[in-house]
Amino acid sequence: MQHHAVDERHALSETLRCADPDSETLCGDWTTAQLAAHLVLRERSVVELAGRLPVRRLREHAEQMILDLATREPYEKLVDLVHRGPSWSDLSWPLPVAWLWSLPPVREATNLLEYLVHHEDVRRARRGWAPRSLPPDVQDAVWQRLRLAARLTLRSVPVGIALRWPGPGELRTRLAGRGAPTVTITGDPVELAMFTFGRLGVAQVDYAGDPADIAAVRGADISI
Repeated sequence: MQHHAVDERHALSETLRCADPDSETLCGDWTTAQLAAHLVLRERSVVELAGRLPVRRLREHAEQMILDLATREPYEKLVDLVHRGPSWSDLSWPLPVAWLWSLPPVREATNLLEYLVHHEDVRRARRGWAPRSLPPDVQDAVWQRLRLAARLTLRSVPVGIALRWPGPGELRTRLAGRGAPTVTITGDPVELAMFTFGRLGVAQVDYAGDPADIAAVRGADISI
């Protein structure tokens, strides 16, 4: 069993420890404390997960839970919970789902991109950041998980997209958006992940295609 998601969670938690709780992130208006609270609740409460549904009341309720937790709990405790990850001992949380997230197959399949993108949300909100050089097996794992993620987050893009990674010895492609690809986005898997999750301002990728189609991509709603 691979442990890429666990490794990235631990790396994220160490970056959070080095940040001020009121530091800015690239995740909307969230501070690092609020981002940590989101990560804690995401794996421990079905209410926070329901906030991802396109229902305004659920989203508002989930957002309030995050703000309340970030205000109520010490930042150090939130970071400790992020580092530890979910376990069966978290069943005391309201409407808990920690038992599911604690299963290694679920953890690895669903968490790597979540931790990776949020880790970069903290790193790249600082001045002087530089891209990380990840091992080939981690890059490949990120690339594999982009297959489903891109179809979900890029579903509203009005043109077809080809995500391309000039990997070792081959050019790999993922398709997303609507229709045949008219815009090609090229970069390594981490940068493509940042693009796929709407961090266009910091994603170090190259765009190729008709200028009008590229503008449509840049102006689209790219999100969960």
